[in-house]
Amino acid sequence: MTKRIFSALILIPIVVYLVLYADIVYLQIAVLFVSLLAFLEWLNMDNTVFNTTKSIYFVLCSIFIFTALFFSQFSFNILMLIFIIHMISNFSNIHLESVLKRYFYFGGIIYISLYIFIVKLATLENGRLILMMVVVSIWVGDTFAYIVGKKFGRMKLAKVISPHKSYEGAFAGIVFGALSSMIFSFFFINGLSLTLSLAIGFIANFVGVFGDLSESVVKRAYNKKDSSSIIPGHGGILDRLDSISFAVFFIYVLLQWKILLY
Repeated sequence: MTKRIFSALILIPIVVYLVLYADIVYLQIAVLFVSLLAFLEWLNMDNTVFNTTKSIYFVLCSIFIFTALFFSQFSFNILMLIFIIHMISNFSNIHLESVLKRYFYFGGIIYISLYIFIVKLATLENGRLILMMVVVSIWVGDTFAYIVGKKFGRMKLAKVISPHKSYEGAFAGIVFGALSSMIFSFFFINGLSLTLSLAIGFIANFVGVFGDLSESVVKRAYNKKDSSSIIPGHGGILDRLDSISFAVFFIYVLLQWKILLY
């Protein structure tokens, strides 16, 4: 618990600064750095040595994330090129295990690319405040999900994937996360209706549950408790951003649809 609190005390000011105050380029650099660390965790899930194949996929991921963050107009072209390289790489070894492993590595690139929407969300009108609201909402939701789930959890949410998570905890997390979003908006965001802020908090925490469980599937498949131990008391980058990665994507899409409709 001490390690967990200490890590939070260090990370929270950094996150607040990057989201609210830093020049957008520093947020882009931070997301790039975090994305590559997360992809290294993904590559190491299978507990095999960091070989040439992994090195190639790491380079490909680096190129794509960099392009998507700084030259987004070329990102789809680069992704298709990476997919072609991925397909060609299978020519050298057609054993099922080898082919599936390469597809797992390529899937990691797609998964990590969700982090790009942290920056995309921040660039919208009031985007930085909305991003901060989503982060706070997820933190509050996770906290209440843990407290309520531990004390009152009876109905298992996904026993095989994450045996400690319960419907009661998930429900509490969604409700309190949504309420915290509305409260944050009331005090800090002008021009964002309380109805929309409540919807943002609800959606962020609802899809966050699936983000959490989705990453847990990968960890359970490789018999891992955490993606790494890079953050003392909290696990790895993948563990900390599993809910947020889903949340920022869906909130970005929601706000884009709102802009198009109105």
